[in-house]
Amino acid sequence: MDIRAFTDSSRLLRDRAALTRRLATDGYVFLPGFLPARRIAAVRDAVLALAREAGWLLPGDPGDPHPLTNPAAAVWPPDPRYARVHRQMWSCRALHALLHAPALLTLLESLLGGQVLVHPRKVLRVVHPRSHGAPPESGWHQDHPGVQGSPRTLTVWTPLTPVTADSGSLCVLPASHGHGQLPLRLSNEAVVGWEADVRPSSCLGGPLAPGDILVLGTFTVHRGTPNISRSLRISADCRYQPLNEPINEGCVELLGEPYTWDEVYRTWPRGADDPLAYYWKHQPVRAVPYDAAPDDLRDQQALAAGRAGDRGALRALRITARHSTDPQTAAEARALCRALGTPPTPAHGCAPAHLPHHEEHS
Repeated sequence: MDIRAFTDSSRLLRDRAALTRRLATDGYVFLPGFLPARRIAAVRDAVLALAREAGWLLPGDPGDPHPLTNPAAAVWPPDPRYARVHRQMWSCRALHALLHAPALLTLLESLLGGQVLVHPRKVLRVVHPRSHGAPPESGWHQDHPGVQGSPRTLTVWTPLTPVTADSGSLCVLPASHGHGQLPLRLSNEAVVGWEADVRPSSCLGGPLAPGDILVLGTFTVHRGTPNISRSLRISADCRYQPLNEPINEGCVELLGEPYTWDEVYRTWPRGADDPLAYYWKHQPVRAVPYDAAPDDLRDQQALAAGRAGDRGALRALRITARHSTDPQTAAEARALCRALGTPPTPAHGCAPAHLPHHEEHS
């Protein structure tokens, strides 16, 4: 695939109307060096220190942004060792504070035309090298089906480690948001078993530096690419939306997690007295339940493909077997996996698409 460079929109920062028009036209804006390198380094160093303590890294210079990973220590969700370390990384206060940086909030308020709600559930992605047996990437997808809530939600994505040709990156299809929510197709190459039904010949991507940011619309099609380096690829992202529009409750509360916000805040120096703790409870947030109907439809489509002997449905069937809330659907998905000659539980699992906190592999 032909990968072209993102368009640098930095010169439009002095003309926010023009920047907003570019976002509306292209579905994204790229702003290199927008976040301070010092704040990025603080988050990266905290994450790498935990990775080193967990044995994920080989001995080396603690200040190296590309430390070599330890293949013998690679574990994946739902392995409790992975979940424990990732939770410690994600709980880092510096990560949450970075995504509330005043410059970011000013930018998002300008792009959205008013007060902004910062989604409480930030996302930290720690992607191990593909050579270690890491699961596949997210595949081409749009954020809205999983995030739901306001259709005006914007995602800000930033690399915490340098993005190179080997480490992989985030690739974007410009102007792909214009047709709203796209149909999906089964794919064993996507971590959730489905991806947007697009087959592009070119996309935007390429090397990025810590501090660069990409702002994406919730319908803009994008994907992660494989990490074929020998180091971790680490990035962070967060969703922002108009304060007066609804938000999916799963983007606020720690639904599906074995821990609470209080447990997260206990790791912070000031605990629950920190100004970032429960900040949304002081705002007029309108949380709405997650609509599981699209997931149920996907499950039924995966079952139908499995009954027809389509091995292209295997990953989707594994996800259905693991995460369907309907016992009968889950049981049939397990049976179809066995019938197609594959164990129903993958060696490395993944979380359902509607829990954005767990999208580690994008």
